[in-house]
Amino acid sequence: MNKEIYYFSGSGNSLAVARNIAEKINAKLIPVASIIDQTSISTDADIIGFVFPIYDFKPPLLIRNFVEKFENLKSKYIFAVCTYGIIPSKAIRSFEKSIQSCGGELSGGFAVKMPHNGIGSGSFSQTQHEIMFKNWKTKLEAISKYIIAGEKGKFETSDMFFSLVLSGVFIEMMPTIMRLFKQVIMKGWKSIAFISNKECDGCGICKKICIVDNIEIVDNKPSWSSHCAGCFACFHWCPKGAIQLGNTNMNIKQYHHPEAKIVDMLEQKGYGNN
Repeated sequence: MNKEIYYFSGSGNSLAVARNIAEKINAKLIPVASIIDQTSISTDADIIGFVFPIYDFKPPLLIRNFVEKFENLKSKYIFAVCTYGIIPSKAIRSFEKSIQSCGGELSGGFAVKMPHNGIGSGSFSQTQHEIMFKNWKTKLEAISKYIIAGEKGKFETSDMFFSLVLSGVFIEMMPTIMRLFKQVIMKGWKSIAFISNKECDGCGICKKICIVDNIEIVDNKPSWSSHCAGCFACFHWCPKGAIQLGNTNMNIKQYHHPEAKIVDMLEQKGYGNN
């Protein structure tokens, strides 16, 4: 049976997960960025997987719009895997609705905890990261067996309130959350927009790595437009660490998955290792 896995990744978390699953089930790995500009997508695959991060407790808008481009999801075996840093919430159920709107049926949906890489990510230690990587390798086996067996009906979600409280994440991130609210209330959302600092040398990696072409290099400095996908790829892959959210400390730790390399991210858009 033909198998395909479509993935979207900013920090490399979802890339690593998608690649690991593809190797286990012998599937073709396809970056969403490589075909995102197509108006319609047709596939002969019998088994289709979607792997993506969770933003604001739901699938990214980019992924939801991408799924709508598929012409023939009916009668396909479809699975989804979301990576999350805080809680999975009901993201899988939300994605299920996107699949159903295109005439498909989601056979299984899984949530994989990976290092948080957005606002407040500096609250998590390397030891915590290593535990997540280890747990993923165990879960990989279970997910792969589920897909190969053609099982149906498993959807991993969580209650937002209790998950935040019981995990202790809310308490750990409280100082950053309060700082964020204060900044937005006093100076507005634009005050935490991406900017480059004096370390920027205009290398253009951020422009090349941007999934949605939201960055231009102007006067040897990056300039962000208004259709950011919120993936933080520009921040995490800047070789100089020269990108930040406004001039306020949002406790973000530059990070990428240890199995992901910058060439992997550039190849999503066809740049190779140039």
